[in-house]
Parts: sequence; structure tokens; C-alpha cells
Amino acid sequence: MPLPRFEKMPEEKKERLLEAAAKEFAANGYEKASMNRILERAGISKGTAYYYFEDKADLIATVVRHYWLEFMDDPRSVYSGYQAEDFWRKIEELYLHPFEDIEEYPWMLGLSRAVWELPLEIRSSGHLGAVFSEAMMWTRELVRKGRELGVMRVDLPAELLMELITTLDSVHDRWLAAHWEEMDRAERDKFTVTFVDFLKKACKPPSAVLQEGNQEGHES
Repeated sequence: MPLPRFEKMPEEKKERLLEAAAKEFAANGYEKASMNRILERAGISKGTAYYYFEDKADLIATVVRHYWLEFMDDPRSVYSGYQAEDFWRKIEELYLHPFEDIEEYPWMLGLSRAVWELPLEIRSSGHLGAVFSEAMMWTRELVRKGRELGVMRVDLPAELLMELITTLDSVHDRWLAAHWEEMDRAERDKFTVTFVDFLKKACKPPSAVLQEGNQEGHES
């Protein structure tokens, strides 16, 4: 995590450094990102990066965690008001909401690409691995709340269901980031709504699937 000197920086200077780093990673990816360019853009003297961070992996982990916390609320408070009848509709809204942030801060998309292009050993270990583990709280709370409301299957272990959802979610994010410029807002929305419907069907309790199948049989 950031070294003590970074934590003691004035908030305005800290924000300037993190945004400069986010834009540099977004534009050039992790491997080609230049610490000197980041410092220059942030108005900080060159050569001082390692007074604030252990290495470049520490810096990108700090950037990702900072913007994750800035744009995402505590999932326990977000999910608390969900009801069975509107659970998946609200999940759909949750997936669509970041599009507004990306339109306001377009470099966030490039940052997302830079993170997903990192080798797995970097994404899953060290400080960045800790950030991803923290993000898993969203999936853990999603499964807990969905099961509590009876809209999510209980025939699989919770940890396995979390892994499946996380894998599907990461595939969605990577594909969307790779094809973002090819789609307009309506197409992105349609793609994500379709994905959430797929996620809903994968997570739905088998009894609900059977009941729906019986109803369709009667109707036909």
C-alpha cells in the first residue's frame, strides 16, 4: 500500500497525482506507463515516486482502490432495500450506473482495460490482489441477499456461486471495455441488460426454473 509520505500529502496534491496516474495507465497500459510522466503531469518533481509508492504495482493498486471507493457505495447499504420482486431490476440498474461515470471520466475505461490486461499474477497477488479481494465483498453480499430473498440458488456452495458470478462479471467487463467505442449508449445498455438476464437465469433457483417451464407448458 502507499508509503506514509503519500498519506501525509495534502488532499488536492494527492488527488492530482492519482488522476495523473489513472490517465497515464489508461493511455499507455501498465507496462508502458511512465512514472516520470505521471509526476510531471501531477506537478511533482521527478524521481520522488518511490517516496510515495513501493513500485508501479503499488501505484496502480492505489489508483484502482481510490476510484473504486469514490464511485461505489457500501454494498451492504446498497442491497439492504432490495426486495424479491425488484432484485434483478435493481442489479440491472447497478450495472448500468457506471456508464454515466465513464462518460464524465472517459479515461476510466482505459484504466479498466489496463487492469484487465495485467498478468494474472499481478492482478491476483500483492496490493492489487488485496483490492480485488475487497471488491469481492460486492459479490458476497449479492449472493447473501439474493439467497435471503429466495431469488438465488442454494444448491451450490456460496463460495462456488461467488466464483462463477465473478468470472462471468469479469468476462462482461473485459468484453465491454474492448468493444466500447464500437457501440453507442443504447447498444451498450442493451448488451448489459442482456448480460444481467443471462446472469439471472444462471443464478435462479432450480425450482423457479421448473415452475416457469411448467407454466410455459400449460400456456402452449
